[in-house]
Amino acid sequence: MVLVVRRLLAICSACGLTAGLLIYVRSFLGTTMDGIMGWAIFLHVGVFLLLVPMYALEYSAIRGGTFFWKAFPKQAARAIQVLGLFCIFHFLFFLVQSHASSPKIENGDYVLDDHGRTVRVISQSEYLSLKGSELRLFATGWMFFYFVPAVYWWFPRNRQPRT
Repeated sequence: MVLVVRRLLAICSACGLTAGLLIYVRSFLGTTMDGIMGWAIFLHVGVFLLLVPMYALEYSAIRGGTFFWKAFPKQAARAIQVLGLFCIFHFLFFLVQSHASSPKIENGDYVLDDHGRTVRVISQSEYLSLKGSELRLFATGWMFFYFVPAVYWWFPRNRQPRT
């Protein structure tokens, strides 16, 4: 029964990972966060539903700093690191590209908004490019945060540290 639950959680995680990957690809084809808001909320909630039980089961290993080395096969731990770096890259790229502001439409103008303060007016093509980058930022986060539980729930836990 435990194996069935673990596999079910792994499959749900893999579905979230796949959705993140598809959204990432669609972000290059003009899809924006505004166009998938319902899915975005669903994917955000799903991450927590899959990570909270994992966190609860592995609390002591997480607090002890040994979680990644005990819970995942070596190749999976490396893949998690690569996906994490990919996510960080997209975060930093969006931060630089957007000047740490959000692309918005304000009074019919495309602008970069920093908490209610207009940083500068941008073109429609810049706006669409930034909205695509914004969605890629979220998509890479979903890919990362769904990959971790997918691997965790799929593979049996190895309580022995790797050498």
